[in-house]
Amino acid sequence: MQCLNALRASALKLSTTGVVSTAQPHINVITKRLKRSSPCDRCFIPKHKKPCFDIRNIIIERATECHGKLIRSFLYTHYWPREPTIVGLWMSLNSPLLDVLTDKYMSFGDRMLAFERIKRTKETKLVGLSVASKLYPWTVGELDEWAHVTTIMPEKYKIYFTAHCLKQPDLFRKYKVDYIYDVEVLGSAAEVTGHGVATLLLRNILDNALEVRHPLVQVVSTSSYTSKICEKCGMKLEWSMDYKDFTDECGRVIFYPRRPHHSVGVYVKFNDPSKGGVLPCKPQY
Repeated sequence: MQCLNALRASALKLSTTGVVSTAQPHINVITKRLKRSSPCDRCFIPKHKKPCFDIRNIIIERATECHGKLIRSFLYTHYWPREPTIVGLWMSLNSPLLDVLTDKYMSFGDRMLAFERIKRTKETKLVGLSVASKLYPWTVGELDEWAHVTTIMPEKYKIYFTAHCLKQPDLFRKYKVDYIYDVEVLGSAAEVTGHGVATLLLRNILDNALEVRHPLVQVVSTSSYTSKICEKCGMKLEWSMDYKDFTDECGRVIFYPRRPHHSVGVYVKFNDPSKGGVLPCKPQY
C-alpha cells in the first residue's frame, strides 16, 4: 500500500510540475475495467512514437556493390510488404516481377542509404532507401511490350499501371526534356516511419539532381505519405488519379489498397538548365 501511495504521489508531482508536458497521460481502459485504478494505469510516454530515435543519428551514404544483399533484404522486409500497389493487387512476395525489380535496384541507378547510428552498440542499421535513375521516352513502350507477354495477371496489371502513370502526365512534351530523373523507390523502415527519414532522403536526391543538373526530377507517389513528403520538399503535383478509376477491359476495379492510400500522383521538380548549377560556398578567409 505504501508503494502505491508513493507511485501516486510521484505521478501527481510530475503532472503538476509539467516535466512531461509534451505527453498527455492516458488511462488503459481495458486494465481499468478489470481492476481498481492505480498510478500504474497512467502512461506518460507519447503513443505511436519511438522515444530513442534521433534524426541527428541518421547517416546518408551512396550505395556500392557491397550493399546489394542489404538492399535486397530491406526491400523484401520493409518496402514490398507496405507498397500500396503491391498490397492492393494481393501480389505474392515470391512474384518473379518483384525478383526482377529487386535485382535492378540492387545494382542499377543512384541508390541512397539511410543508416541509423546506435550509440549503445556503436553499430549502424539500415532504416531508409531511395533509388533514382534516368527515364527515357521509349521506356513506356518497353513496359507495354513487357506487360503484353506477361501471363500472371497481378504482374500484368502492375506493369500496365506503371506505364499508365508515366504516359498520362506527358512530361517530355510539356517540359521539353530529353530524359527524366525518376525516383523509383523512396521508403523507410516501419519503426521509423513519420520521423523524417524519407524526407531527408528525398531532399538529398533533389540537391544531388540540382548539383548534377538533371533537368526534371519525378516522383510517382503511390501512397499518401509519399505525397506529403513531396509537398514538404517543394515538389509540384502534375497529375493524379484515384485507384478506383484504373479498371480492366471489363470495367472492373483492379486495385484495393489500404487506407489512407486512395490515389496516385506524379510530383515533379524542374531545374532550369539556363540558370546553371549552384555555386559552392566561398571560404570565409
